[in-house]
Amino acid sequence: MSNQGFNINEAAKKLNVSTRTIRRHIKSGKIKAELIKGSFGEEYRILELPPQFDPNADLEDEQALGISPPPSGGNVQGMELIRELQEKNLALAAQLGAAAERIRNYESQLKLLAPPPSVKVAREPWWRRFQSFFARRRQTAPDAAPAAPEEGA
Repeated sequence: MSNQGFNINEAAKKLNVSTRTIRRHIKSGKIKAELIKGSFGEEYRILELPPQFDPNADLEDEQALGISPPPSGGNVQGMELIRELQEKNLALAAQLGAAAERIRNYESQLKLLAPPPSVKVAREPWWRRFQSFFARRRQTAPDAAPAAPEEGA
């Protein structure tokens, strides 16, 4: 096994990306890698990382060219926008809290208006209800069956 270059995990850590991203870049050809035989099968070895993927390369280039980062005062408009959004967020959070309290109050009033749950009586089995239905039907039926019309009358 060759110890030259980086394996996928080492390259991912160096570039602050996931191993999936490294594999995607290898497959698309953005990062050149060799497939070598490793202790657990074939693995990729990346001999050098392209400068466009190295986050430290930009800092080194800027320092070499004498470019300094922007002043710490930064973007005043951006800070004002953030402050304004935070104030709106706090106002909306207060409105949400008040609305939640009103909802709780209405729910408690609704519980007071609702009738108490009735006591449930155990229901008879279906076959007993069926039997009693036919027993009642027999009791209400007339005792005598209607007479058949006589012949010759």
